Amino acid sequence: MLICQWHLDIVYGKQAEAVRVMRAWGAEKLASSEFRRARGGRLMAGLVGSSASHLIDEYWFENLADFEAALAGMAAPQFRAHSDALAPFIVPGSQRWVIHRVLELA
Repeated sequence: MLICQWHLDIVYGKQAEAVRVMRAWGAEKLASSEFRRARGGRLMAGLVGSSASHLIDEYWFENLADFEAALAGMAAPQFRAHSDALAPFIVPGSQRWVIHRVLELA
């Protein structure tokens, strides 16, 4: 299992607007892309030790091939409006993907 997190910082005072766009984009991703392969996901914001302007869009995939298929689909035309709507709220250079492999305890 992989935990795939898209980290990004939002311009001060614009968290609510960015979250609104990310929720709409997330719904579209799950409805019409390979992100439907994700076993779960969540949207998180910093609280203690991390800025409230730091957002994490997280998805859980069985393998890297499923995640790569999901990312490849983001070039589809229906996602352009979401990307364009979110762009003004992102601090330039702050976005990145972080991928963790889940290890069992025993």
